[in-house]
Amino acid sequence: MYLCIWMMRYLAHIWLIVMALAGFLASCHHAPHYDSRLTLADSLMVLDPPDSALTLLSSIAPGTLASDGDRAYHALLTTQARYKCYAVITSDAEINSAIAYYEHHNNEQEKLTRAYIYKGAVMEELENLVKPDSAMIYYKRADLNASANNDYFNKGYALLRIGKLYYNHHAYDGRDIEKLEQALDCFRKAGNIHYQIVCLKDLGAMYRGSNKDKAEKTLNEAISLAEREKDTTNLIHSLNSLAYLYFMKGDRASNVKARKLLQRIKSLRFNGLNDNIYSTFACVYASLGLPDSAMTYLQTALENGNDSLIRRKNTYLEAMSRIALARGDSLNYLKLSNDCDRITFSQLNDPDIVNIMYAEQSFDNDRRHQEERDRWTRNFIIACIVGAIILGLIALAVLLYRRTHRYDKLVVELQDQSQNQLKDLASLQNNINELKINDERLKGFISSHMNMMRDMIEACYHGPSTRVSEDMKRIVKFQDSNRDNWFKFYDYIDLEYNGIMTRTREQYPQLNERELLLLALTCMGYSYIQTAIIMGYSNATSVSVIKQRLAKKMGLDCSLNEYIERNTGKNQHLTEKRQ
Repeated sequence: MYLCIWMMRYLAHIWLIVMALAGFLASCHHAPHYDSRLTLADSLMVLDPPDSALTLLSSIAPGTLASDGDRAYHALLTTQARYKCYAVITSDAEINSAIAYYEHHNNEQEKLTRAYIYKGAVMEELENLVKPDSAMIYYKRADLNASANNDYFNKGYALLRIGKLYYNHHAYDGRDIEKLEQALDCFRKAGNIHYQIVCLKDLGAMYRGSNKDKAEKTLNEAISLAEREKDTTNLIHSLNSLAYLYFMKGDRASNVKARKLLQRIKSLRFNGLNDNIYSTFACVYASLGLPDSAMTYLQTALENGNDSLIRRKNTYLEAMSRIALARGDSLNYLKLSNDCDRITFSQLNDPDIVNIMYAEQSFDNDRRHQEERDRWTRNFIIACIVGAIILGLIALAVLLYRRTHRYDKLVVELQDQSQNQLKDLASLQNNINELKINDERLKGFISSHMNMMRDMIEACYHGPSTRVSEDMKRIVKFQDSNRDNWFKFYDYIDLEYNGIMTRTREQYPQLNERELLLLALTCMGYSYIQTAIIMGYSNATSVSVIKQRLAKKMGLDCSLNEYIERNTGKNQHLTEKRQ
């Protein structure tokens, strides 16, 4: 048995040494050195939009780069910059080369996660090859890879892309909101304020259909953060979403609030706003009975080149229907409203949404099955290793047993030790029982002794005055000559009153024996007269004065009786009687 334990410890030590060496080798493996121009372009990628990064990357010919790592990095950054600058993307060859490189280099997991994210973005943007379900697969890969490496920023960005993908294809079961809430949590963990604002802004717009109060709270939080960070773009979009929320409420007071928010947008930056903001202007002003102003904003959008306002027919038709209603053209209002509802309903029946949901579900199922297979394989390998170790230990134990025959001796020794320990435990239990019995006897003896002394005091006090004097002197002389009895009395007080005597002696070492005796008698509920007789004082008033002095000496902020009640947890009803 001892041999088996020794062998297990020996193998555990070997395993720890192997793991330590692996960690040391991993720490010695440095990240590859990239071209300084690429690292500079990556640092410029945080700009919105990163035009300077795209310009720098365009000036670098991939063939002039020294290594495959530089070329993969260049392909990743170029795709990322083009996407963020809204450039037309015609091919996914660059991002595919980056993914192929990083999938074979485990020390570049962060870049692999980014490559998956922008591969998904490219799949959403490619003309004549839009595959939102394929985009979902790559976003899920990015999410999984970021989770494995505790990369909260890229995990949050992947979840943000998934949520926006669902939102753009009109998910009907709240998945878009769920993903954006998860993304917001990741960005908070990563400490990225910019994308926190983006998530709050988008969540506020999504909440409008189900919970207007929550939408208003979320948008106000986005506005507050955008103001603090001086993020004008997201501030304008958040103000616009909140203005549209007030417009949706339908009452005039809410429309007035919406107009104030739109006026604030105009004071920030009015030129070049997108069609959603112009549409909000038109709807709010039409609802306030200003159809001409509303129409002016729509015309301004068209003049500024926002032809997407016409392509997004439901947005355009909603604004036009509100203008018709403000002008009193009921027939045109009904026609435009019906057209708008028909287009909205057709959008809700987006055929791609089923493919997107199926792609995510299929990915999650495949990953779950893979995890189960990996878990089974891992458990099987561990079982094989443990089985081999156990068989080896058994064989070694049998061999040693045949040679030395020490196993039986060890068993006998262990049995003897067990029997001795059992005897020691039995003896210890008996001692504990005897101590309990002695404690009970001591408590009974001291309790009866103190009650008898109380009766003696009462009898002396009500007897003839000469006898009172003689008995008082006798009792005082008795207690002065038997101080050891008082120490037993203190032990009794400790047992009955939560260890108050020991605790008081430790906290207040300046107290003398007579002061401790006064404390003990007070715990027992002795009256002033009884205490005065036992302690040899001339009258009961002296006891009250001495108790006040004792409380002051101890530095208490309460009376001695209250101190006892606090430390014992018992309400003793210690009301002194003066007789």
